[in-house]
Amino acid sequence: MLLGLDLGTTNIKALVVREDGSIASQGSAPVQFIHTPDGGVEQDIEEIWRSTQGAIRETGRSCDLADVRAIGISSQGGAIQIRDEHGNPVGPVISWMDSRGQPFDAQLTGEFGQEWFADHVGHPGAAVAVGQTLRLRSKDARLLAWPNRLGFVGDNIVHRLTGRAAHDCSSLSLGTLYNPSTHQADAELLARLNLRPEQLPDLLPARLSVGPLRPVIARQLGLAPGIPVSPAVHDQYAAALGCGAIRVGDVMFGAGTAWVLLAAADRLMRPVGPVAWVCDHIVPKRWGQLVSLVVGGSVFKWALDMTRTAGESGEEIDDLLESVPSGSEGLRLYPFMDGLGMPNRLPAGLIDHVRLVHGPAHLLRAAAEGLCFELARQLQWLNATGCPTQRLIMCGGVTRTRVTPQIVADVTGRPVAIPAQPETSAFGAAILARALLEPETPLEQLADSMAPTRRTLQPGPNAATYKPLLADYIAGLAKTGTIQ
Repeated sequence: MLLGLDLGTTNIKALVVREDGSIASQGSAPVQFIHTPDGGVEQDIEEIWRSTQGAIRETGRSCDLADVRAIGISSQGGAIQIRDEHGNPVGPVISWMDSRGQPFDAQLTGEFGQEWFADHVGHPGAAVAVGQTLRLRSKDARLLAWPNRLGFVGDNIVHRLTGRAAHDCSSLSLGTLYNPSTHQADAELLARLNLRPEQLPDLLPARLSVGPLRPVIARQLGLAPGIPVSPAVHDQYAAALGCGAIRVGDVMFGAGTAWVLLAAADRLMRPVGPVAWVCDHIVPKRWGQLVSLVVGGSVFKWALDMTRTAGESGEEIDDLLESVPSGSEGLRLYPFMDGLGMPNRLPAGLIDHVRLVHGPAHLLRAAAEGLCFELARQLQWLNATGCPTQRLIMCGGVTRTRVTPQIVADVTGRPVAIPAQPETSAFGAAILARALLEPETPLEQLADSMAPTRRTLQPGPNAATYKPLLADYIAGLAKTGTIQ
């Protein structure tokens, strides 16, 4: 059997998967955020490690973990963890949602220019690890002085499992440090940040073993010692593998805390928008174009909290959404509520055309529709730059609902395929685990043999209603003068 771990932003998930793709066992454990007085968002690597162990142990309640033959690792991207020369954590995890590095990002983007960043790191500006590195140095130069290391959540957990910190290019890319043309960390950017290449985790292909599982960890968790462990892979790329969105023209749509599109292309392309990252795909001879909405499930959670419906069941939420006609009777929500100040984004969300007829169900539907309008707008970016979008494969917990996936199909005008296994990042990590054992078998073949069956939703009658509403949404953004 194979163990897939997904080190998510809010939950650690573990899947034990048989070779045929069936699930033998699964487990999960939450992790918390720490909000600092200066507006930061942090996490505790020790809590993440405890939750990782807890999720693994939970899987062992219904299967024998001694039968696991390899471990694959998927992880949230861009969450920074500094280590000392012995591998011990220095300070907290700096979340990818932490905005304190943005002034430093803006200053460096102005210094080098957006074109330089697009050419050197596949993203049109400094972001994530770049600004945070400059911020941390300004706070205490000793934090990132040699021999301390700059790493991320995934490679830190890999280090605890194997004694070696390692990740793949998708992880480094989401830290905005990877040059997809040279296939390594960008040398000029590292020099500007006063970082040595050896201060970063080892950069390995996703399907190359980092090393064997340490015996002491194996004993603690009931796993066999010495089994191979994969490098940490960004969770969206793992999800693309887990749902089979790995061929040219496939677009994986991850509907999590942040909604994300990941398109597979046959050539290296420039980033299609201000919130796009380009790097080598997990599959050889493919390149990924990852476009983040930054918001997503977070906006819908806000709407649930505002309407005091957060405690309702999924079925009850679906009933509320269905009680409102498509278009939300004129209510519009522009879902830019992240406060992250991304280039060409509204400084805050906007609710428009509110009338006395509107109630809680209207706000919920308007939130879902607003997110889908933004999703469709970013699909248009991909099409306009020659990146094919032939197939939309939707992943995440929202796929268990009946209404939102249909709104996605209707607004985008595309068929939406839904995997039977919703935990696609952990499932993709399990496929990677099998790839460690079968180095000669193409990833596409492994995914095809293990991928669960899907159901597909076609655009329905409401698609005609949404077409002009999408045009109105885009026109409304253009009127602000801040959106491309």
